[in-house]
Amino acid sequence: MENSIQGRLAMYLAVKRVCESKAWVWQHSAAFADAFADFCGCVENLVRLQPGLAVFRSVRRGIAVEVKVADTILTTEMDELIEKFEPVDVTFVDEYTAARSLEFSEDDFSKDLQIAH
Repeated sequence: MENSIQGRLAMYLAVKRVCESKAWVWQHSAAFADAFADFCGCVENLVRLQPGLAVFRSVRRGIAVEVKVADTILTTEMDELIEKFEPVDVTFVDEYTAARSLEFSEDDFSKDLQIAH
């Protein structure tokens, strides 16, 4: 579980860094700003929960919940809005897309979520 969560967290942190580095591109989009703030909250919770990963089942459940919420925010809000910024800064959109494409084992992650329930 730890390796696939770490891979997912690495992707989240990459997306966060890209968005933070080019905030001027999206800062006038209230919808993207709200989604990004919610996403950052999930990422912060995941980082905070990491040390307890192997210790408590409830922590694993908390991590699984935060991952599901972060994924939902990415796919239903941020990913839907990102193309809107292409005319403003194509590099930002490309970097965001590259960060979202970081590899992790979906099979391992799915197993982790089942264990955490």
